[in-house]
Amino acid sequence: MDDEEVKEDTDESANRSNSNSLTLHPDKSVLESEEEEPVKIKKDSVSLKFPIDELKARLKKLKQEETEKNGEALRKNENRFKRFYETLKEELNALKVNVTSDSELLKKFFQKFQFYKNSITTGTLSVVETEEVLDILNNLEYLLHQIDNAKIFSDMDGLIQIISPCLNGTNNEIKSEALRLLGAAAQSNPKVQAKALENDFIQKVLHVLSTNTKTEVRSRCLFALSALIRQFPAAQKAWIDHGGLQLLGKILYDDQLHIQMKAMKLINDLTIERQNLQEINDVDQRQQKTREYDITDFEQKLVRHDYCKLLSNLMVKCFREKLANKFSIENNDFLEVISDSMITVTPICSADFKNYKSSILHVIDSLLYFYQNLNIKLTVDETDVLKSLISLIERLKITIFETPHDEL
Repeated sequence: MDDEEVKEDTDESANRSNSNSLTLHPDKSVLESEEEEPVKIKKDSVSLKFPIDELKARLKKLKQEETEKNGEALRKNENRFKRFYETLKEELNALKVNVTSDSELLKKFFQKFQFYKNSITTGTLSVVETEEVLDILNNLEYLLHQIDNAKIFSDMDGLIQIISPCLNGTNNEIKSEALRLLGAAAQSNPKVQAKALENDFIQKVLHVLSTNTKTEVRSRCLFALSALIRQFPAAQKAWIDHGGLQLLGKILYDDQLHIQMKAMKLINDLTIERQNLQEINDVDQRQQKTREYDITDFEQKLVRHDYCKLLSNLMVKCFREKLANKFSIENNDFLEVISDSMITVTPICSADFKNYKSSILHVIDSLLYFYQNLNIKLTVDETDVLKSLISLIERLKITIFETPHDEL
């Protein structure tokens, strides 16, 4: 290359430097210059020193900015995690406060109740005081639906300190609420069930059931009894030993339909418990459970105390009343409950049911014929109800008279 070409290129580079302009790809431009004209760059290194240094500085600045951005993003993530962690801690602390709060509430209700305790047992509560006591019982019942709270209530001797005085008092509203509280505490809670058994609450509830005439109180008695003895053979034995089966027999013989339905449902539940023992896969566990239930002698005593006869008589009466009335979509609950009860206890009561075969079979066939030959226009809902009833009654007939059973 001659000197004029070098000078011309140098002038162009100087002009670009003086105009403060950069190419879009400065690294590429520098590399291309280095490859093509190494001598020129070496010769004119002074004139190119400024733009190259400026480019390096700018690249360094870009890297610093990128690092700062990444650091900022990292700090944001850390801050976000800290906020999440703090929120989580607050929620956990709130949960601890709630548990403590329930325990404190129970203590406060216990303290408030003590003020009215003597007046409850002596029957000297004023109207305002009665409302206060009912409010305390209602709030306790709400808290005791939580199993842990029910255990705390039991440990605080709530059965004796609160429920027992209410059952011994004369106010039926308070008795009713106390029975509901007892049922809520004992339901699916073995610890409370055991405590109630130790303190003779099964006998106490049976006494109220046998002496009180108020429907609401009697209904709550059956609710409480169910909670106290279900899945608890020892409590079931105490219930039977203290006349529980005879009392339910009297209810089937003559009582309000609502109370009779609850009595039948309780016997159903106890019967199904025993039937479910056969579904336990572990042989040792099944044998142990069977031995526990055998101490109650439930099936034999059910027959011995005429429950099967009373149930079949009630069923015949119910079916006859249905035959006497025009079909209605309403008020079929009793028919369904008694039919289910007959089906459930048939393995126990088959001999008694066969003794009453003529009367039972007659009303079953008559009601089936009545339902299958209705000459009235039905809505879709009424048609569905009718089909369901027919299916249930047909199953009842098959279960009682067409399925072989092993007699006791």
